[in-house]
Amino acid sequence: MKQLIFLSAFIFVHVFITGQVPDSGYISLGSDSIFYESRGSGNTIIMIHDGLLHREVWDDQYAYFAKSYQVIRYDRRGYGKSSPATDSYTHLEDLETLFERLKIDSAILFAGSSGGALAIDFTLKNPQKVEGLVLFGAVVGGLPYTSHLYNRGGHLPDSFANEMEEAMYYIHEDPYEIYFKNTGVKEKAARLYSEYPQRIYSRQKFVRPDIPAYMRLNEIKVPALILVGEFDHPDVHAHAGAINAGIRNSKRIIIPGSGHLIPMEQPELFNEITTEFIQQDLEL
Repeated sequence: MKQLIFLSAFIFVHVFITGQVPDSGYISLGSDSIFYESRGSGNTIIMIHDGLLHREVWDDQYAYFAKSYQVIRYDRRGYGKSSPATDSYTHLEDLETLFERLKIDSAILFAGSSGGALAIDFTLKNPQKVEGLVLFGAVVGGLPYTSHLYNRGGHLPDSFANEMEEAMYYIHEDPYEIYFKNTGVKEKAARLYSEYPQRIYSRQKFVRPDIPAYMRLNEIKVPALILVGEFDHPDVHAHAGAINAGIRNSKRIIIPGSGHLIPMEQPELFNEITTEFIQQDLEL
């Protein structure tokens, strides 16, 4: 614990004095911590992972975009190298702390799935800190899901022996998470999960806003790119349509040959489309 506190203090002092974010480190959150990595220089991109895997879902984007931008990716609390939760928390507060501790004035947010909902919530609460949104397979807070999502179109088994078995079902068997032809992606996803199994549910706070996020999408004024896998779940396509309709300055693109995890399944196409978006729509 003393070592973690010292490292967090070092990061804060380093950023304060040099204005540069160290290549990697831990940010202390009471008794817990979140791990981040940073590479490159220029306008800042922050990468927020989905609800199944951790920061390495962005492997094919992290180095690529660091050629032109400062790229920061992190593990949400309970994922990857970040600690399991012992204190109560929200992912929104953790992201706000990341901005604060690393002295980030504003950033482009790359985010997927439930991380997309987090990015939207952050943008609504901190509009001055967001330059643009790149969302893949994103959902939005307050918009309901159908039973088809919860039972995965009738494919979901009645129960699982443990979280590992459940995760492996989504990776190998679920018809929507990863397109069945992308076998190499399935193998990598299984390895990533096995290295860092989820530890996410303990102590998480779910704060219900007075007005749900999907009813406030028109407040978001920055450009948004919304990517959806061709074979992703119908509810995810519905959420993407709602996000696209709600954010006036947004565009929605269907990515062929992909399920839910577009950055892993179609990395070159993701990078190409996103680079064009940043250069043309954000003019960066």
